[in-house]
Amino acid sequence: MSETPEHEPSSAATETTEAAPATTPAPASHAAPARVAQPSKASGLIPLAALVLAVLAIAGAAVGWFYPHKTAGTPGNYSEQQVKDAKKHICETFKIVDRAVVRNSHLKNPDNGGPIGALSVATAQRFAFYDGGAFLRDRVASEPATPKDLADNANALGTQLEELSIGYLAGAQDFVQDELRQNLDEKIKKIVEICK
Repeated sequence: MSETPEHEPSSAATETTEAAPATTPAPASHAAPARVAQPSKASGLIPLAALVLAVLAIAGAAVGWFYPHKTAGTPGNYSEQQVKDAKKHICETFKIVDRAVVRNSHLKNPDNGGPIGALSVATAQRFAFYDGGAFLRDRVASEPATPKDLADNANALGTQLEELSIGYLAGAQDFVQDELRQNLDEKIKKIVEICK
């Protein structure tokens, strides 16, 4: 079996005795008593502070809802003279744009104009629509004291002119363009009424 003599310990016995831990657990009577954590006074104030902040936030939201802050872009923050001047400038701009659109949409190809003349007439018409719309909207943006009804109608007219121009460039169907032209006429009438 084993070649080691009986009076000498085998290496297996040595290994098992060395592997055993030499420490013994301390008796339970010498262990430190467990401390129960006591809540601090500050931890009781945290929920109360959160509740107070929530109530203040709700109150602030309610005040903001019922009494909104007037921004500088609302006509109520401008003098009567500023509103009157802005209306005058937008109405003058509208007349210029209207004149440009009417003039260029009624151009005729000269008899000897050929295809180049027809292309020139169509290009002038599209430029008048697109640039007139952009010009009108830019002027409204630069006159923040413009009365809301005039600003809304002028911006809508500018957008409609640009849509009509893009429709012509894209080769839109006639019925689509006819509907845009009718809407354009309605917007023009509204602005003429406002500018009286």
